[in-house]
Amino acid sequence: MVRSVIREVLALYRRLFRPLTLATALIFLPFGIALLALELAVPDSQSTQQSIAIIEVVGSLLLFAPLASIVVIRSAMAAENDEPLTFRQAMGDAFGLLPTYVITQLLVLLVIIALPGLLIVGGWISGSQLMLTLGLGTLLGSAILNGVRLGVATVSVVTGDAQMAPALRHSAQVTRGRYWAVLGVIVVFSLMAFAVALVFSSIGLAAPAGVANSIAGAVVSVITNALTVPLIALGTYRLYRRLQDAKRA
Repeated sequence: MVRSVIREVLALYRRLFRPLTLATALIFLPFGIALLALELAVPDSQSTQQSIAIIEVVGSLLLFAPLASIVVIRSAMAAENDEPLTFRQAMGDAFGLLPTYVITQLLVLLVIIALPGLLIVGGWISGSQLMLTLGLGTLLGSAILNGVRLGVATVSVVTGDAQMAPALRHSAQVTRGRYWAVLGVIVVFSLMAFAVALVFSSIGLAAPAGVANSIAGAVVSVITNALTVPLIALGTYRLYRRLQDAKRA
């Protein structure tokens, strides 16, 4: 399954490369400009950089990456069915599905961190190093186990098969018995995205310090997202379709 999913994803990625990277860049561009303006407007300090980094992570995970992922998956579905889909139509779908998509994503995160979070908080309050260590170990195990088991929950939202809590149950059903195949696909595309991000980050670091470095960082961030978000979204989408086919067989 892993090889077939990789082949299908790379074929789709090549076929839809221009429209998907352009659409993702257009989605992330306003966010990049806003972050750049904020970075240039406030004093440069460690606390400021940390605050901007938090805003970037939260904004990306809860708004811009979900929007781009929905657009990518909807575009892939239309391409596979030979149906026309404009960027405007895809964005309309994305905004309509965004609340459900984000809630489903947060539910997945809650399942992953619920028990480990209780142990970590309990260890921090009580000062128990053992409980803290146990909590961190449980968090790692939960991320590996539940992250794979619920890894296609958000895709089922975009395809219209399930949403929110039922989407988590649906993901657990289609991934049951195929843990290693699902993990393999997730690891492969995560490593591809990491490699792309690493290459462009090194280019951004080569820019001189100051305003030029901030501008280069913003440009690199938009380009990196434009290249990696479609790759990961297509990977989870084709994985989901393969899992569905396997369950029907």
